[in-house]
Amino acid sequence: MKKQEIRLLLIEDNSGDAKLTAIMLASAPGAIFQLETCDRLSTGLERLAQGGFNALLLDLSLPDSFGLETFERAHAAAPAMPIVLMSSLDDEQTAIRAVESGAQDYLIKGRIDSISLGRAVRFAVERQKKQMAAALRTKGKVLVFLGAKGGVGTSTVALNVASGMAWAKRSVIAVELGSTFGTFSAQLGCAPAQNLGGLLELAADRISEAEISARLIELSSGLRVLFGPQTAKEFREIEPEKAEALLDTLAHMAEYVVIDLPDASARASQIAARHCSFGALVLDNDPLSIACGKLVLEQLAVAGISRPLWKAVVVNRSAGLTGARLDEIGPQLGCGVFGVVTPAAELCLRAQKAGAPFVLLEPESIAAGTVYEMVYKLVAPDKVRLTA
Repeated sequence: MKKQEIRLLLIEDNSGDAKLTAIMLASAPGAIFQLETCDRLSTGLERLAQGGFNALLLDLSLPDSFGLETFERAHAAAPAMPIVLMSSLDDEQTAIRAVESGAQDYLIKGRIDSISLGRAVRFAVERQKKQMAAALRTKGKVLVFLGAKGGVGTSTVALNVASGMAWAKRSVIAVELGSTFGTFSAQLGCAPAQNLGGLLELAADRISEAEISARLIELSSGLRVLFGPQTAKEFREIEPEKAEALLDTLAHMAEYVVIDLPDASARASQIAARHCSFGALVLDNDPLSIACGKLVLEQLAVAGISRPLWKAVVVNRSAGLTGARLDEIGPQLGCGVFGVVTPAAELCLRAQKAGAPFVLLEPESIAAGTVYEMVYKLVAPDKVRLTA
């Protein structure tokens, strides 16, 4: 099979770094990389305007441009061009901001090899293609919630965020994307006969809006739920092509698709993470949970899923000497903290008995308020603050 050819423009003023990049790309597997180099942003943008490149490798610190401005000028000149940043450790926070503004990925100089460099470039090109294709169609946003480890309350957070969005009059589908059963049914006090298990029996090309709609349960809040399998006979691995078909179809059925993911190693989880516009890593503020969270983000990075897509959602259970300070968690993980959920064990128990998410059962509670803060950030960042 003929290898993919990728033409790259590298804008880098350090001749040693430029030579090292060329050497690594020459031995990088998976594609044939053709590299051209410029040592100034101005000359690089002139060359970029002539066309013929599949991706741009960009150093942030150049003689004629520095920091975030370097990316902004390149992105403005070629908005459809996938850009991978090459930064020093001192520039990492700037690189993260650039990724949030549209760069495909960033790499820290001195910490990459031929395999990771080649993979980053290939994935950047593929992601850009998918994003450009998606821009031609109206699609909702896919929001994924993944636990740093078991027992941190990921499903509870995901279900309550989705319910808060439905309260805010958004069209929302909540999905348990797991091969086995989740906890949505226990939290909502129901045992749905139709669920994900039935969909997974279909061939990928038969997973349609009609088939999904037949298995959705609509709650009184307006939230629609696709439950995970409910019996052991329904348990089966989610094949990659079926996960792709399911996620692509769901994204055309609602403004927001909120997905509860089982674990980072599952292929379906990694596919969902690639589809998402927002990823929440749910964890406690204890050292073990933080350590597990770092491993999860590293595992996703190996699968080609960019770390800056992810934000931490902290369930603030530990205090005193056993708990990490909230302002320490983001730097330890290498990602920002999106929200903090106040623990509410008794409230969760009452909600389970009532068969209703706690944001709807007791919207004035402190825990509900912390969830609505996240809902506000997700659905109305430029509008009047939502109140429960």
